Amino acid sequence: MNLFRNAGYGPLLALGEHAPLSESRTQSLLVPMLRNWKSPLTESGSDVNSNGADVAREALERLDPRESTLAYAQVAVDCARSNQRDLAALAFRRLASAGRLAQFEQFPVMLQRVADAAGAGAFGAADACALLADVAEALLQQMQETASAGPVSYDVQPLAPAAGVRLTPVAVECARQCVLARRAALHARVSRLLAAYAAPDALGRLVGTEGVSRARAFMEFSLYAGMVHAAHGADGAALAAWQRVLAVPSRHVSAVAVAAFKRRLLLHAAALGTRARPPACFAAAHVRILEAQAAPYVAVADACAAATTLATPLAKLSDMRRVLAHDENAGLAARLVHAMPAHCIRRRARVYAAVPLPRLAELIGFAAHPLARDANTTVDAALAAYIRDMDDPAVILDADQIVRFQPSSSGGADAECRWADAVEQKAAHVAQLRDRMDRLDRHLALTKECVMENQRPAING
Repeated sequence: MNLFRNAGYGPLLALGEHAPLSESRTQSLLVPMLRNWKSPLTESGSDVNSNGADVAREALERLDPRESTLAYAQVAVDCARSNQRDLAALAFRRLASAGRLAQFEQFPVMLQRVADAAGAGAFGAADACALLADVAEALLQQMQETASAGPVSYDVQPLAPAAGVRLTPVAVECARQCVLARRAALHARVSRLLAAYAAPDALGRLVGTEGVSRARAFMEFSLYAGMVHAAHGADGAALAAWQRVLAVPSRHVSAVAVAAFKRRLLLHAAALGTRARPPACFAAAHVRILEAQAAPYVAVADACAAATTLATPLAKLSDMRRVLAHDENAGLAARLVHAMPAHCIRRRARVYAAVPLPRLAELIGFAAHPLARDANTTVDAALAAYIRDMDDPAVILDADQIVRFQPSSSGGADAECRWADAVEQKAAHVAQLRDRMDRLDRHLALTKECVMENQRPAING
C-alpha cells in the first residue's frame, strides 16, 4: 500500500476498492477528489515516473470497473496521458465491457476526460476510434435499456429532460477520430452507431458544463457524423446531419455551420442535382453571411442545379481546386463531378424522348468530363459505359446506340421536373421579394420624414 500512497493512488483505491459507494458518498468523497485530480504517473505533466507502469497496472487490477467506474476511468485516463498505450488500451476495453452509465452521470466531466485522453495522440486515429466506439456502444446500450434520466448533477444542467439516448463527449470524439482514420470498416461501424444519436433530444446533460459548449458539441458531432455517413455512402443521413448543424439556434454564424453548409451544398448537388437551402428557421441576416462565406460553393451549386451541359460546372470546380483542398472537400467534389452527367442526361428528358448517343454526348458536353479523356476509349464509348453504370430504368441505351427516356414509376420524369422547376421558381420569386423589401427599407431610412421621426423627442404621457 505504501507504493500507492507514494504514487498518489492510495486515497483513490481506499474509496474504490470497497463496496459500491452510495450516491451521497460518491458526491461528497469521490467527486471532489476527481475534480481536482492530478495524475501521479507524471512529473511536471510530461515525464513518466520510473515505476509508473507498475503503479497503474496494479491499480487497474485492484479496481473493479463495474463497482468503481469513475476511479477506474481516471486511472485509464492517466495511462493514456502518460503514453502507456498498451495498458491504456486494455483499460479502455475493460471500461467498455463493465463501465456503468449511472456512475458516469454522477460526474459527467469524466466522460470528457475519457474522450480527450483517447484522442490526445497516445493512439492512432483508427485505434482511438475503435476504443471510443466500444465505450460509446456500451453507454448507448445502457441508455436504451434504462430509457430514464439519471440523477441531476450540479456540474451540468440539462437543456431538456435527459431521458433515453443522450449525446456524450465519447460519441463526439469517436466521430472525429473516425473522420481522421479514413477506414472503410470503421465508417460502416461508426455510421450505424451515430445513427442512434440522430434524434434532436439526444443533446443531454452529459455534454459540457455550459449551454454554449453543449450546443457546440452537438454541432460538431453532427458535422463529423455527416462526414462519416457520406464516406459510408449514406447520403440521406449525411444531409440530415448537416442540416441539424444549421438548425441549432445561435446569435452568430459559427465556423462549424459554414463547414457543414459547404459540404451540404456539394453533396446535395451530387445526390439530388439541386442546390441545398438553409432551414426556414435560419435568420435572413445569417443566410447572407453563410452564403457569403461559402460563395464559391454556392456558385458551383447554382451552376450544377441549372446546368444542361458540363462545361460551366466543371470550369467552376476547376477554378476552386485550392479551396476544395484547403477545406478537405475534394472527395465530395469528385462525387459531384461523377454525378453531373447523370443530372444533365435526365434534364434532357424534358425535351427529348430519344436521342442518338453521339448527339447526347454533344448536347451535354461530355467531352469535357474526366471520364472522356481516357486515351483508351472514345467519348461515345465512355458515355455508353456511364449510362450503363447509372442503372436508371428511365434512361435506356438500346443496341442501335439510341438513348431512350422512359416515364418514371412516380408519374413521369417530366412531371417531376416540372414540379422541381415550379419549386425553384417560387424560391427565386421569394428571394426577389425579400431583396426588394430590403432595398425599400434602406430607402425609407434615408427619407426626410423617417429621419425627423427618429429625431423627435419622446412625449411622456
